[in-house]
Amino acid sequence: MKQIITSILIGLMSLMSISIMAQAPESTSVDLNHKGATSNHVIFIVRHAEKSAGQNPSLSAQGQLRALRLATVLSATSLQKVYTTDYNRTRETAKQVAQDQHLELSVYDPQNMANFAQQLLAEQGNILVVGHSNTSTDLVEKLGAKQQIPIDDASEFDRLYIVTLNPNKQIVSTVLLRY
Repeated sequence: MKQIITSILIGLMSLMSISIMAQAPESTSVDLNHKGATSNHVIFIVRHAEKSAGQNPSLSAQGQLRALRLATVLSATSLQKVYTTDYNRTRETAKQVAQDQHLELSVYDPQNMANFAQQLLAEQGNILVVGHSNTSTDLVEKLGAKQQIPIDDASEFDRLYIVTLNPNKQIVSTVLLRY
């Protein structure tokens, strides 16, 4: 019963976040679907969803629900790329988003975050990156944001960073939401 109530509350919070973002004043909104070279570049960064136990685990039932929630949260945003590490849990977290957007998953090396950050800065459009507790905050910082609070490896799977860069690739804002 407690899990059902928690799932319902998380779902309602996700819908409220989407509603709040949709009601932002025109002067502060970012056109996430504009593909022109003069538009802002938005990078969405998440840690993989809840995982089962094991060496290279898949998502747990809770993690599968969270992956579907991520696809719902990003459904109104046109993405140009979806990046993931080469682990079951990250691929499975990104899978529904990529399928919904008719994109292939692109694999990146979590051992070389500085190069990956530079690669992301060179790209255009909106991008989703699915990483790990020790790489997600590192990537946000390497893109130019201030130092982030570490992710609790045991229990924190709901951070959604939205890093917005202007056409000159200067960081405009970093927003942390929960999904």
